[in-house]
Amino acid sequence: MRILCVTQPHSGVGYHRQMLPLSYLKDVTVLFTDFLNDEVLEKGWDIVMCNRFIPGVELNDLIDFRIKYDFKLVVDIDDYWVLDPWHILYENFPTQRIIDHIKAADLVTVTHQTLYYAVKPLNTKVEILPNALPYGEDQFTDERIPVEQMEGKVKDGAVRIVYAGGVTHEKDIELLKNPMKRVASDSWLKDRIHLIMCGFDESNPKTKEVWHRMISSYFCSFKIPGYVRAPLHPTQYMAFYTEADITVAPLVPSMFNACKSNLKVLEAGAKKIPIIVSDTPPYNSCPYTLKVKFQSDWYKFLIQLVKSPKMREDYGHRNNQWCVEKHNLHDWNIARRQMYENIIR
Repeated sequence: MRILCVTQPHSGVGYHRQMLPLSYLKDVTVLFTDFLNDEVLEKGWDIVMCNRFIPGVELNDLIDFRIKYDFKLVVDIDDYWVLDPWHILYENFPTQRIIDHIKAADLVTVTHQTLYYAVKPLNTKVEILPNALPYGEDQFTDERIPVEQMEGKVKDGAVRIVYAGGVTHEKDIELLKNPMKRVASDSWLKDRIHLIMCGFDESNPKTKEVWHRMISSYFCSFKIPGYVRAPLHPTQYMAFYTEADITVAPLVPSMFNACKSNLKVLEAGAKKIPIIVSDTPPYNSCPYTLKVKFQSDWYKFLIQLVKSPKMREDYGHRNNQWCVEKHNLHDWNIARRQMYENIIR
């Protein structure tokens, strides 16, 4: 089987939905490219795959390519194509282009059932391929840096709480604004934690102010000790979690967010660290997370975990076991291969 994968080298979505799983797919020839033209298609491919749509190629041209070179088009969808009105990309998002690619695909793969039912009216040739990780391999080991080795950066004995996310999560991290005010007013708790925000990037003037609002929400205007970390390449980003004892994943309930994947839970599972999540899809179906039903739960769970190393260890271990059993990349690649073989027969 020969697969041409159209993606961007610095794309997190491309990494998890295309580059990572395909690089672990055995006995398959794969070429990763960020463009599509006659020169690359002339090499002959059974499958051309993309996430959402192929930039720089009009759909009519893509269909003509498919007829000319006799390949099957696989479109992977890991997010809903209608954004929330408060989303930073709302005004310029290519919703119709994504819909058109879904309709044209020979196979659409999605991360879970919610997206499956959203896609089904547009294309009945849809299958579920959850996000999955090669646990214990590559950057997905349980290796972490002991806080004692972070002298001068983190107070000895502090419990490190990591938030990892991009600039599109402003509304989500606002959920932590009031809970972190309560943390800041608790001298016992504040003195025993260190907050870390990962992914901070103020190089774009248009998003610089958004990042600073996110920092203010998370660190309570730096009344709580902590620091920010710059983005890492997708092949290295798990290094964020090597500095974590707890991680948090706030999420505003909405159709768009319900269509996201549970990747943050899988990442926490790889590092065997507990994760506190909003009690909303996609996180509410993950059994070994601490689920926030009320805003006061953020503070409640944080103080419980900070006080109890055993609780942190237990939640981290049980989530790891669940993730390895349900979201192991090698297992899901068996299904992935079968889906691909079915469409090229």
